[in-house]
Amino acid sequence: MPSFFVSPKPRDAHSRDHSQRAGFPGLASLLFGGLVLAACHSPEDPNMDQFHAPDGAFSVINAAVAPKAAKLPRGKVLKKARPSKLPKTTLKKKITGGYVLTHEHPTNPMAFGGNYAFTGKNGNYKNGVMEKGYTASCGGCKALGNCDHGEVKGSFTAAVGALGGDMGDHKSHMGPLHDSNSHARYSTEWIKAAAQDKNDSNLKLMVAFAVESEAMCEQLYYANKGNGGPGGNGYACSHGDTVKSMDRQIDALKNWVKANSSWMEVAYNAADARRIINGGKLAIVLGVESDYAFGAEDRTFDPVSRLNHYYDKGVRTFYLAHKVSSRLAGADIYRAKTEMGGKVIRATQAMAGCFYVDDHVANFDLTGTSGHKFCDNTCGDGGFKGSKLTDKCVKKYSELSEVNYAAYFLGGGGGYFNGFEAYPKPPGFNGSAGSRMDHGVERNNLGLSHDGERVVREAMRKGMIVNIDHVSTRARFDIDKISKDFGGYPMNALHNNPNKMLVANSTSKLKTPGPNEYDFDDSELELVRKTGGFFGVRVGPLDSKDYPKSGVTTNCPKTATETAKILAYLLDKGLPVGYSLDFATITEAVHSRTFENCGRNLGGNKDGLHKYGNHITEGLSHIGMMKHWHKELDAVGMKKSYTDKLRNDGPEAFVSMWEKSESKKNVGKQIARKTYTYNPPSDLKPRGASCTKASQCETNRCSWGKCAAKDECRDSGDCNSNQYCGDPIGGKATCKPLKSQGQACTKKSQCATNRCSWGRCAAKDECKSNSDCSSNQYCGNPIAGKQTCKAKKAKGKGCTKKHQCQSNRCSWGKCK
Repeated sequence: MPSFFVSPKPRDAHSRDHSQRAGFPGLASLLFGGLVLAACHSPEDPNMDQFHAPDGAFSVINAAVAPKAAKLPRGKVLKKARPSKLPKTTLKKKITGGYVLTHEHPTNPMAFGGNYAFTGKNGNYKNGVMEKGYTASCGGCKALGNCDHGEVKGSFTAAVGALGGDMGDHKSHMGPLHDSNSHARYSTEWIKAAAQDKNDSNLKLMVAFAVESEAMCEQLYYANKGNGGPGGNGYACSHGDTVKSMDRQIDALKNWVKANSSWMEVAYNAADARRIINGGKLAIVLGVESDYAFGAEDRTFDPVSRLNHYYDKGVRTFYLAHKVSSRLAGADIYRAKTEMGGKVIRATQAMAGCFYVDDHVANFDLTGTSGHKFCDNTCGDGGFKGSKLTDKCVKKYSELSEVNYAAYFLGGGGGYFNGFEAYPKPPGFNGSAGSRMDHGVERNNLGLSHDGERVVREAMRKGMIVNIDHVSTRARFDIDKISKDFGGYPMNALHNNPNKMLVANSTSKLKTPGPNEYDFDDSELELVRKTGGFFGVRVGPLDSKDYPKSGVTTNCPKTATETAKILAYLLDKGLPVGYSLDFATITEAVHSRTFENCGRNLGGNKDGLHKYGNHITEGLSHIGMMKHWHKELDAVGMKKSYTDKLRNDGPEAFVSMWEKSESKKNVGKQIARKTYTYNPPSDLKPRGASCTKASQCETNRCSWGKCAAKDECRDSGDCNSNQYCGDPIGGKATCKPLKSQGQACTKKSQCATNRCSWGRCAAKDECKSNSDCSSNQYCGNPIAGKQTCKAKKAKGKGCTKKHQCQSNRCSWGKCK
């Protein structure tokens, strides 16, 4: 992003979206965690002009009551009955004390290309998670030189601090600050400190999400590739489907938990969570959050099969959309179009619409004030072209020039380049096309799609934890209708805030978000409350309306005083409440009162969030500081009646919500899948027609002067999981089925086993040492130059080395 268009920002003027810094942080702040709220309207009203809050109350399950004794006829004597055998019942041990973190990203350094984050000295990064919190001083990044982390396309403005504390060019320092972007903010050490705090309430359950964004990956991966960092060269960005990144992170999370099994364990159901917590361990719940976790709009596979895939890997919660509309649901529109962050997300939706909607599933008529059509068909299928003479056709975010980033992301997103406003209605969606202004907030008109409804129903049939974050107001009420079919299935908001309490500020000194579709209006809070759901408060820098009941009388924007008021408001609404840090690149934390220079006299002049040991943090900079959080709420004056609930009630409420979810899974039913066909108008040439370049063809492939087949690919990331990109025909590589063992190969990427030996796809059980094999195997007996894992031999079997034997003894060529 073109930071050279951004004016310098003083160090004391921090804001969550860094609106006076470079465009990229604005993009990042949109693509991850949010701080703004949404008002709600009736799904029955097609114009969505008015809303009447639905009636509802918690479902109550009563214990069995013994029937009254029947009256006997006069003179009859009741015979003594034998005692009946009562069925055994399992009493659930109540969870006492503790709190829940509802939305966290421990494997954040693996996301967005996997090579941008700073995780300390070598060896301090295992299973996708930083081990020790403070291990080494960051070497910093110098202008015009290579960094070992945190580079962004166009990030060369260290002198003015336009990219924040540590994204792009920055000075050397140790550990993250409240606005850290590339310095990892989760570590095994810090999480353990939160889970085993001896002086206050403990973290007892954490929902850990794999996270990804194609737009973010495109900005970070190529800038950091080859510069070092925790992931080295990292992981290539996938185009329109992030399942590989999701799988990679979920596998890492499970390995991380296994490596720390003495004090944590993955919970795959509510009973697991209750047992783990009552056993004194931290329960980890796995989730996925990505724009294209279920594939982009142009994909045709059944997304229910993708949900089943994630479930089989241990995922128990997920998002239907992230920051742009998905094939499952319309996304919430985050922030106003007048804010830099609002412009960025609207521009991101515009480009995503060109890539995956136009010429695929609907006509995306994104036209500027001059009449220029940005989704220009001359660029070919899924192409985008700006209006300037110097603009070139692009098919990825990273291909856009930095000058155009300034034009579209920092300028046009607020007007002619608003992708949400122009977004069409793809076949199978509820709602109308585009967006609408409603009570000063732009809202997405798209609700759930038909496939989105099927995914929600399948999740409920599995007893999964259903989120209504990140989707449009209309989609939230669509999910509510499905919930009713399941007898009131719990709906949850895991990293949000209440819209009614937010105060928008837009001065150069103080910027805080106001009402927006991302966060929850009171009527949406009621959807959570009435179904027995759970609310996770995104603990970020806000300004709240006064709430005297909270006990907090000081107004200190962006600090704990404001979050305390919001927490009290939610508790008074009858909602069970936990916390969300949501640290994923640019997600600011609550600022310290010392940093904001207000409220410093509270709590006996003690600021619990300005320092961690000897390290200046300026706020709640990392997860290890959660052990100070409740003390900070005490210090700012929050009443004990509220803090007692926050310290003690979260885990039991969360697990009870999960138990209720599982109890509802057999109530509702799945619906049959419908398929939709739509042929958007196109002026491109059909297959077989003469061409001079690919952009002239409907298939986006020109080979030997003719428009050719459309299965062209750039790399294996463009192909399905059971394919590879190769075997060029006519100078164009195509997606081919992975080869089975024994078939000819030239590269391991061609083989389903990911192993090519002596020109043939070989077995996948290749090893280098015994440690690569299971305990009942050894590494040896090379075949075609490759060693494989073999079963250890029984007594009497031939051997050459002792490790080949079950007894670990080999004598005179025989296992003893």
